[in-house]
Amino acid sequence: MSKRLSYERYLWFHQRLKKNRFPKLKELMEKFEISQRQAAREIEHMRLFFNAPVEYSSEEKGYYYSDHSFEFPVPMVSEEEIISLIIAKRLSVTIPDKGRKKRLDSFFENLSAYFELDAAELEKRISLKNVRYYRVNPEVFDAVLQGLNKNKKLDITYRSVFTKKDTQRIIDPLHLILYMGNWHIIAFCEVKKGLRDFALSRIKKVEILADGIAEDLKAIDIKEKIDGAYGIFFEGTKKKVVLKFTEKVSDYVKEQVWFPGQKVKEENGNLILTFFVTDFREVVREVLSFGADVEVMEPEALREIIKENIKKLSRLYPGSIVKD
Repeated sequence: MSKRLSYERYLWFHQRLKKNRFPKLKELMEKFEISQRQAAREIEHMRLFFNAPVEYSSEEKGYYYSDHSFEFPVPMVSEEEIISLIIAKRLSVTIPDKGRKKRLDSFFENLSAYFELDAAELEKRISLKNVRYYRVNPEVFDAVLQGLNKNKKLDITYRSVFTKKDTQRIIDPLHLILYMGNWHIIAFCEVKKGLRDFALSRIKKVEILADGIAEDLKAIDIKEKIDGAYGIFFEGTKKKVVLKFTEKVSDYVKEQVWFPGQKVKEENGNLILTFFVTDFREVVREVLSFGADVEVMEPEALREIIKENIKKLSRLYPGSIVKD
């Protein structure tokens, strides 16, 4: 950790030397909250270990490079990789932790100093719009992330969306996922004695416990389970779903991947989409969003759920006709 922090200081100081800003010892001290002795040692290390031509200007009362062609050693990374990282960085808008975002900004600022690449300008041209996302307390997010990283149990106060009541849970965090604008932690719940999904937006309090997570729980491949399921639900028996879309929306649906193992075929201008799920909740929302342009062909249980939703909607809009 200390070596990495020193490297960050070197990069920061080098960047200002290259821009002829005559950085001062005090600036290095204040930027990284280190002592005068430590700051002086860092500059001396730049001279000794990297042969950096750092000199002091009594006139400017700051440091400069006597040989401006000097380049500081950089990590083995290409410009193409930097561009890929910038695209990935745009996803940081979904992180509810301003401190981590600032550290990302600093990291890219340091990297861009070594390439003829205006990272800030490129980043302005790439956006991620997070529509209807869920608010997450930054302290909750950080604690969950720490528990996940350190393999520690968490004591959480969780609010149920169904009962509207708070419950106390001891959980073993296993996998963090951002899904449909909401952060979720997949964990083993010691109250329910099984894997459960906890939305971070509903965690009101969290405490990192000293107890570690058992090895058998850490060995569970949650990512494989998620990748093999539709949506975020992966527990339960798989059920075949067949949907028929009208010609009006068929091209739109063909552009989408609902599930990696899905099957698509065209039939009389319509589009037939087949996939498997373990839970109908998310499929119901998707089907209803297409209105009359989709029909559930299988299973009958899902057709009945859609019928019940349509009946409820008809009661909200008097005058509509719904036949069984």
